[in-house]
Amino acid sequence: MMEATGSKNELMHIIERGAEGASLRSMEGGLVGTVVGHYSASQTVFSSDGRLLACILQNVVEIYDTSKYSLLRSIPVPGTVAVHFSGAASYLVVCQRANFSGAKDGKNLSVWELSTGVMVFSCFQKTFNKNDWPTLQFSSDEAVACRVVSNEVHFFCPSDLNPKLKRLRISDVFSVKLSPGKQSKLVAFVPELRGQPGNVQLYNLPSFQDDGVFQSEPLARKSFFRVQEVEFKWADDGAAVLIHGSSEIDATNQSYYGESSLHFIKADGSFDCKVPLDKHGPVHEAAWSPRNDEFIVVYGFMPAKATIFSSDRCEPRYQLGAGPYNTVRWNPFGRFVCLAGFGNLPGDMVFFDRKADGKYKVIGSARASCSVSAEWSPDGRSLMTATTSPRLNVDNGFKLWRYNGELLQHVEREKLFEAKWQPSNKSAYTDRPISAGSVRRDISGFGNCDESGSKKTTPYRPPHATSGSGNFSLAKAAPGEKGPGKYRLPDTATKSTSLEGSHHGPPGSHFVSPSKGKSAAKNARKRAAARAKKNSGP
Repeated sequence: MMEATGSKNELMHIIERGAEGASLRSMEGGLVGTVVGHYSASQTVFSSDGRLLACILQNVVEIYDTSKYSLLRSIPVPGTVAVHFSGAASYLVVCQRANFSGAKDGKNLSVWELSTGVMVFSCFQKTFNKNDWPTLQFSSDEAVACRVVSNEVHFFCPSDLNPKLKRLRISDVFSVKLSPGKQSKLVAFVPELRGQPGNVQLYNLPSFQDDGVFQSEPLARKSFFRVQEVEFKWADDGAAVLIHGSSEIDATNQSYYGESSLHFIKADGSFDCKVPLDKHGPVHEAAWSPRNDEFIVVYGFMPAKATIFSSDRCEPRYQLGAGPYNTVRWNPFGRFVCLAGFGNLPGDMVFFDRKADGKYKVIGSARASCSVSAEWSPDGRSLMTATTSPRLNVDNGFKLWRYNGELLQHVEREKLFEAKWQPSNKSAYTDRPISAGSVRRDISGFGNCDESGSKKTTPYRPPHATSGSGNFSLAKAAPGEKGPGKYRLPDTATKSTSLEGSHHGPPGSHFVSPSKGKSAAKNARKRAAARAKKNSGP
């Protein structure tokens, strides 16, 4: 590993991992600079403050002190699948393969105290699910740890993990998540079983005066059908939680990809509801603002809508418009927001600036084609998008974008497995507004521009190759839905049950209303004459 080349406190860093290992690079002048550290690793995980770096190798996990770029400790855990740092980075949770090449004694889930390098807890973990990791969780202050077992949630005191044990009985519990903040809460999910609806329950944490089983009434309970899996999204202050539920089967037959829902629960149990979404379709993503006063939901069939809701009563407050979006990223201070469409979408990105009055203004747009990940820098001024393997094996690399959509740097790699920012302490940087003289980078015609915004020539495409309209797209929003603005209820006055108001035909088709046209008017006159003749009969 290379030695440090400068004062780390003055620079941000990124880490990229390729076929030859991981490299930690400094940021110089807003661009990727020199390599300050190189590590042999198949996976890399930072602590929440970026102070420690865990590198997973075949037979060991190495812990590095990033302030000194030196090896702090080596933990002999062969066949490691995943690791996780506790909130204050005092403990490391390790999951190994439960076979001969991993944890030979069968106890493949372990907790290690990093100050001493001693294993303080171990147990058997039957299965590993990346979405549910870490299966053993710590509270933010490391006062409580918990894990799910059959029909119970076990709570531990981290200073004495083995003897002190409290058990909360929850029948058929599947997953739980501790809230951040000073007064942690526990939210638990019980799936739909034996004809009974699934539910989410909210609990206070127990005290450790006496061990054994304890009974506790939930602070809040929310029941729902057609939910097989949930993802919990806590606000950073732990004041409320969003429950993103999903099912592989859509009972309404509107989607091949199942259905999803979004629910809101306050941590004190005083209020809960289903998030009022005004468009049918899946919930693509929901994300809390770092200011904890609002959250954004991207939802609906394409073109998807993006709406901002308040954190107190879950009321729609502002809308960012509609478009080919399925991803939302807040910068660390809640000032800038990036709406993007990755995966099977073309990679369009729109950047917003949050004003003091709560309104949002578009400050730029760009296109990051084939991107797999997107992440804001710790200072909140740059966004990094990356194209990585094995998701995509061509055009690997990463791009740095300014907060207004300006492309700062494009780094190409033959093979790239991951690229991410090194986290930093929240007090290391301050929130800053848009720089004076900043120019809006707006790419209005994505199809005729490259990623830097310059015009490019495109081959001629006949109208029939684009559904007859020349620019038809199911993800293209109507002109009145594109821009941001104060939340407006859908215009129910324009809805109609007639063929004119329906859109169930082929894309691009238009139905003629039976009440219009010469033939319809002629037939109407004939019927009226026949009725008049009948009524005037003898």
